[in-house]
Amino acid sequence: MGLGGCWTDKVNVLRTRTVICLSILSGVALELGIHALSGRREAWDSPLYWTLGLPGAGLTAVLIGYLAQRGSWLWAAAIIPSQVTTMMVRNGDIGGLWPLMMILASILGVPFVVAAFLGSRFRPRPDRHDTEPDASALPKPASQ
Repeated sequence: MGLGGCWTDKVNVLRTRTVICLSILSGVALELGIHALSGRREAWDSPLYWTLGLPGAGLTAVLIGYLAQRGSWLWAAAIIPSQVTTMMVRNGDIGGLWPLMMILASILGVPFVVAAFLGSRFRPRPDRHDTEPDASALPKPASQ
């Protein structure tokens, strides 16, 4: 099973709840990690954000796409909004502009959704023989 029961039987994929948590946690880790490494007030003010943080988040999105079941890879869209929310909460800047910032962050998150989609294309698909009934189990036609 692995990962606390998050894997399905046929193809190793993560459940939607796990994908959502990974997406949000990667955004939080992006903000807090770059802030801790650089000491900058906002992670995106640091060159590390652009050279280490965003490529790492992109790889995380590809991994999420690869491991997510069906359309759950769309939750990679939560990476940047969760990073921006973390930044705003940490700085005490949550206010009237928060909804507008979430719209902007969602637009900025589109490349991560594309990366997750690309990752989902590499996921192994169940073999067609696994989903079709066994021919020996089918009823035989009556002989005339």
